[in-house]
Parts: sequence; structure tokens; C-alpha cells
Amino acid sequence: MAYLILARKYRPQTFDEVYAQDHITKILKNTIEMDRTAQAYLFTGPRGVGKTSLARIFAKSLNCLNDGPTTSPCNVCQNCTEITQGNSSDVIEIDGASNTGVEDIRDLQKELMYAPANSRNKIYIIDEVHMLSKNAFNALLKTLEEPPLNVVFIFATTEPHKVIPTIISRCQRFDCKRIPIPAIIDRLSSICKIDGISIDPEALFAIGKKADGSMRDALSLMDQVLAYGKDYISLVDVLSIFGIVHTDVFHKILVSILDKNASEIIELFHDILEKGNDIQEFLNGMLDYIRNLLLLKLQIDIPTISEANRKQMTEISGKFEDSDLLYIMTILIKTKMDIKNSSNPILVTEMAFIKISRLAELQSLDKLIDSINTGIPVKTEVVKPKPIHAQQLLNKRNVEPQKSTATTMHDKTEEVKAEIQKEAQDIKPKIKELTIEVVKESLDDIAKVLSKRKPIVSNYFVKCNIRNLSNNFLHLVSSNSLAYNLLKDEKEVISDIFSKHFNLKIKVDFTLEEVKGKKVITNPTLDDIKKELPIIAEFIEDTDSIIN
Repeated sequence: MAYLILARKYRPQTFDEVYAQDHITKILKNTIEMDRTAQAYLFTGPRGVGKTSLARIFAKSLNCLNDGPTTSPCNVCQNCTEITQGNSSDVIEIDGASNTGVEDIRDLQKELMYAPANSRNKIYIIDEVHMLSKNAFNALLKTLEEPPLNVVFIFATTEPHKVIPTIISRCQRFDCKRIPIPAIIDRLSSICKIDGISIDPEALFAIGKKADGSMRDALSLMDQVLAYGKDYISLVDVLSIFGIVHTDVFHKILVSILDKNASEIIELFHDILEKGNDIQEFLNGMLDYIRNLLLLKLQIDIPTISEANRKQMTEISGKFEDSDLLYIMTILIKTKMDIKNSSNPILVTEMAFIKISRLAELQSLDKLIDSINTGIPVKTEVVKPKPIHAQQLLNKRNVEPQKSTATTMHDKTEEVKAEIQKEAQDIKPKIKELTIEVVKESLDDIAKVLSKRKPIVSNYFVKCNIRNLSNNFLHLVSSNSLAYNLLKDEKEVISDIFSKHFNLKIKVDFTLEEVKGKKVITNPTLDDIKKELPIIAEFIEDTDSIIN
């Protein structure tokens, strides 16, 4: 006898054998018990979740010769066995992909006038119904709405959005769910017990995850594994057969990222290539791994993670910030897209991993803005990668803690503030009355102190002219509209420096002086800023900032 594949051998024959579709089987059972059978049904959902099996079981339940209609078909009577074998004269299965034309539908309509030969109902099961042409759908509308007595239509499709709304509105629609991994594992385990197959539970988990919610795919994969021909099937066997990268590899890569060891990451990547793994599948696996890390950080339950890996993944996820994981995922997604258009996908992937390995050198936008305002460059701690073995990276290290970049920046900022305050206090006025001449003599000293707090502002402060001084109110004038806006925003800071310099309460304000023949710029472009404020323009270009 010819070998019968697992997907056919263990195909569900009753409603109770259908996995993860209880919301559908319950309604269909009640429909039969209450004698409320509709004229048309539409089963939708991903591949391999039981749409066609549900249609056949429903047909057997309606036409079973033993106490039918029944919610539990006997599977031994003539009608049940013929439906199971697919040769029943009263249950006609039609492939929508092969019978797409309006003529096929007209031939079907001609057959409807004939009563069932050996059954209560004449049932038409049209698989992949979305493949029918628009004309074929339209030809079916009237028949579907008012079919002959004891005629039932059952449609199945993976793409319900391609079925015209007028057809859907005439059917009772049931959406089949993806089968969860635990249900797939449970089914595979029961089959292994029946057939006497010895297999590692972790291997079953890998097959269930690879199946991606499809029971038929899981059984097909299981068939492939069994053909491997071993007495005991291990996780390594399954990973090798399907080219799946072990999660330990992803863990080692993330450890290397923490240690800023690009050479180790590249080495691990090349090991994957030598084993014949596809680059795209490798990147997909790593993206899925990092996604799970992010979900674990958010304390979201993930059924796709085995208990053996959960502890390890939880530990490594705590060493990354959410933004770090999102950054790595962004780089990997871009790499997948770049590979499609590249003649050297290995080089593209290597560059991506080198970029990821420098994650610790990245600085936040807040730090960069603070650096511009204070004039203190952002310092990063660059560690030269050392070629060491992956196992060494996984061992616990006793490394003396180093001062972080953020701490260094904070200390440096405090030092500058203290220096500014000291200089302002050391400069004492040698006059009893504040005059314009005295202010002019002190402008250079004022600008020096200002440059340490606002270097860009200082560049344009020295170009201002004094309009008047009255009751310790200093009025300065700028002929540059762009510089004027910058100075006006910082007038409180400038007033504070003047007050500390002279030990007087001094208020400073600015006025824009329109120069004759010079255009006042209200909505500056980048070219306008280059002419007036080249320093600001350079910053805008370097940071890709938006001009408001």
C-alpha cells in the first residue's frame, strides 16, 4: 500500500478533532441540532487551519445515514466514507482555481435541478473561491440567494477580501484562527505516541514555530523530519533540516554588542554562512528574537518562546534599553531591504553589524543640543574591539567600573558653571555710576563670560550697538534680523551676566534696526541663514534640522 502522508492520515474526521476552531464548531453543531441550516457558508482563514476539513465534516454531519443529521458523523456509513474519499455524488468538491469562468458556474447551475441521489442534501464545496472571475460570481448571485431545496453551498478561501461583497452578504461567514503553537505541539505529540516516534520536546516546539499557525504545514514538516531516518530526533536535527539558526547564536551576538566586539559578531555571522543558512532567514530569526526581547521587557506573554529560552532572554533583555532594541531592529529591517538590491549581500550585512556594534557610542538628541548650547563637545568612550572567543563573552567578568559618558558630561558642565560664576564675581566695578562709556569698556569681558555659556549667541552679541542707557536699563541694537531673534531669546541670560559683572540689577533688551536698502527676512531659507548666520546654517546642515 502506498504511503499516506501525515496530513491526510490524521486529517480531522469529526468536529471534536478540529483544533483551535471551537468558535466555529460550536455554531455548526448548534445549527445541526436546531435544524437551522443556511443555504451558504463561507470559511476563511490562513492556509492549513482546517477550512476544507470543516466543510467535509459539516457535509458528513448533514448526510450521515446513521441518525443524521448529527453533530457526530459515524464515518462508517456509505455517505461518510464516500465524502472522506472525495467520490460522493451528492457532495461535489470544486477547485475554484481550475473552474474560474462563467461557463463553469452555468454548468453547476444545470446540475442543481437534479435531486440528491443517496443523501438528504446536495452540497457544493468550492475551495479557493476567491479565484472565480467577476462574471462567475455575478452568475452565482441569484442561485446563491434562492437555491433549490436541500442544496447547500460551502465556500473556502484564504483571501476573503477578493470575494465580492454581494457574495459575502449571502453567506454565513466563519473566520478560522491561526493554530497556536501549544495546540500544534499537542497534536504532534499525540501522533508521535500513536506511531511510536521518539522526539525531543524542544524539536516539536521548533516545528510548531516553523509551521506559523498551520497544522497542515506542521504535519508536512513532521513528515520531512521523519524521513531523516533516526531512532531519536533531536533539536539539532530539526534545526539542521530546516536551516533554522539556534537562539544561542542570537544571544551571543547581543552579548558581543554589549561588549562592543564587532569582530566577534562578524565571526558568528560567517559561521552561519558556512553552515548554509540563508541570510534573509537569519535576519528574520534575529528580528524575531529581538522582538521577543522587547515584548519581554514590556512584560507581555509570548507563547512562541520555549521555557528553556525564557530565562536567558529575560536576563539579556534587561541589559538593553527599549530604544536600543528598536534601533537594532531598524538597522536589520533596512538591511533586509538593501540586500534585495545588492550584488553583495554579505558585505551589506557585515556593515550593518559593525554599525550595530557601535550602539554604545550613540548620543541622544538632548546631549547634542546641550553640547551646542554649552560649547562642550560630547565625548564618547570608544573601546577597540578585541578578537576573543564567544564563550569568553558569555562568562561573567570582573571589570572595574568605568565612569560613564553621562557622568563625565555632568561634571564638566558643573566645572564650567563654577568657573563662570567665579569670573563674574571676581570682576568688580570701579565706578559709582553706570555710563555708556563704562559699558563699552566692559563689553569684551561680558562677551568672554557669555561665550562660555552661549558661544553662538556671543558671536552676534559683540556686533550689537548701544542705543541708550537709562536707570540701569541697557538698550542694544542689532541690524541682523536672524541674530536679533537669537539674542532676544537669550536676553535674560545676558542681563544676568551684566548684573553679576557690575554688581547691579541691570536689564538688557534688544531692538532690530532696519538698514536702509536691506530686506528684512521673515521666513528665512537655508541660503538666507548661510549669509547671515553661517554657524547656525552649518549646524542645520550637519543635523538635518527643519527650519520653522
